[in-house]
Amino acid sequence: MKAKYLITTAALAVSAITLIACAPQSTEADAQNSIDNSASVETVIEDIDLDALLEAAKDEPALQVYDGTSKIEKIAENFAEHYGLEITGAKADASEVTEMMIREHEAGNVQGDVFALSDLAAVNNELLANGSATAWLPADIAKNMDDSAINPPVVINDPSLFAYNAEVHDVCPADNMWEFTDAASGQRLAFQDPLNDSGSLDWFSQMSQFASDELENSYASYFGEEFAGDDIAEEFVAKLAANNPMLTKSSEEASEAVGAPGQTEPPMGLISSAKFRNNEELGYKLAACDTLEPFVGYANPKAIVMAAGTDSPNAAKLFIHWMYTQEGIEPQIADGKISTNSEIVQPEDPANVGELTDRIFTFDGSGVDTDWNNRENWSDLWRMNS
Repeated sequence: MKAKYLITTAALAVSAITLIACAPQSTEADAQNSIDNSASVETVIEDIDLDALLEAAKDEPALQVYDGTSKIEKIAENFAEHYGLEITGAKADASEVTEMMIREHEAGNVQGDVFALSDLAAVNNELLANGSATAWLPADIAKNMDDSAINPPVVINDPSLFAYNAEVHDVCPADNMWEFTDAASGQRLAFQDPLNDSGSLDWFSQMSQFASDELENSYASYFGEEFAGDDIAEEFVAKLAANNPMLTKSSEEASEAVGAPGQTEPPMGLISSAKFRNNEELGYKLAACDTLEPFVGYANPKAIVMAAGTDSPNAAKLFIHWMYTQEGIEPQIADGKISTNSEIVQPEDPANVGELTDRIFTFDGSGVDTDWNNRENWSDLWRMNS
């Protein structure tokens, strides 16, 4: 199968998904009853009437939403101003949110209503599988999304880009990802330790499932011979682990290792697009490798789901719709994150992501169960070769 890329043109149809037309028309009770709280990994796509949702939401308790970025506070503030509804936005990482949703669901005491989580595999295999969460999308948004981003529903893709120090190099000093696996190349890579980052492990898994052709072609281009093994992604990971990469606790640390000024031999790095703002804030010299083969980076998906049993189902739906609009998601895409709604205009950002979207490897939701089941295998492969 070919790798799936971010798209900036019209999205594929979502004909494979069951469309459920049950927009609230008359009473709050009718609107509440439209939510399917059963355990399912299939996303419910619903035709909605925003005005009807808003009217029903006015009689519901205040909304509580969580995301892994502090920008959720600004998003919630903008939502409250736009709709006149009471809402609180709070930052919490994916593991905290997952545990919170499971415990609240088991206790029958749901407090959080909408959750944006960067761990797509956990969303599918824990929260949706055990009925703690409901996967829901409005039909007017789903029609603009690639099929690969619907089950489970992805709201944004968060790119990590291969980067170099522009104070030391006029152009990217590497042409091919395989250079980071070859000691003779001299290209050492700084990035977050995969053993402490499920996103990296899932990236390995996704490349194994969907990027074999690209990796094999770039392998042949770099080494001058065809790959003769079984799994090209496993080969990449094993060689990368063995080539003494500079492992960091965070993307922030990797950005410092690569971009801090005054260096003579800085490593290259794989760094979150958001960290390119350190150029302005901290005087770093980060630049994205916009010509690297076969990918200039990868984009980690963030899912958005509502809590099963929420007392504010209409407000929750209204907020999920808001997160897929230009005004709603603007605070997050301003630093390089990419909406899965193809109608959203990508703004300028320090990493210039808008010019790189078609060369960034993007996850396919159909592979997240494999990602989940094989995380330990990828961890073991890394340990054995590092």
